[in-house]
Amino acid sequence: MQATKPVKFSSVSQNIPSQVKPEILSKNRKSTHLGITIETTAKLFTNVVLSIFITSALLKLWPHYQSTQEKLQVIESEIESTVEKLNQKKANFSRYFDPSQTKTIMQEQSNRVDNDQMPIIWLKDDTFKPKSESTSSESRTSQRGVN
Repeated sequence: MQATKPVKFSSVSQNIPSQVKPEILSKNRKSTHLGITIETTAKLFTNVVLSIFITSALLKLWPHYQSTQEKLQVIESEIESTVEKLNQKKANFSRYFDPSQTKTIMQEQSNRVDNDQMPIIWLKDDTFKPKSESTSSESRTSQRGVN
């Protein structure tokens, strides 16, 4: 370990009266304040310039973002409709290949009927007329024949 040498002040600094020292200190403070002011101004100017560039870039990218969002909405709606179709197809598939439903599917797709069931066929009967119409028309024809 070495001992440090004591610091000796020059005779010039010791002879200066105490009134002159605050002036020197205030000049040093002014120069440090000026440096801090210049640094802060440069940082502020840089941040303003960067903010302007970023804002202009965002304004240029905004239409592209909107078109991308519209395309995304179209794709999402197509996905929803496709999922609905897929679920319907899955339900049909499971129904058609369900062994317990084969008889009902065969009856739906063909004219065959299970032996235990009796077919019912509905026919349109156009010959049926209500009595009130038939009696009034008969009375008209009988009156025409009489005259």
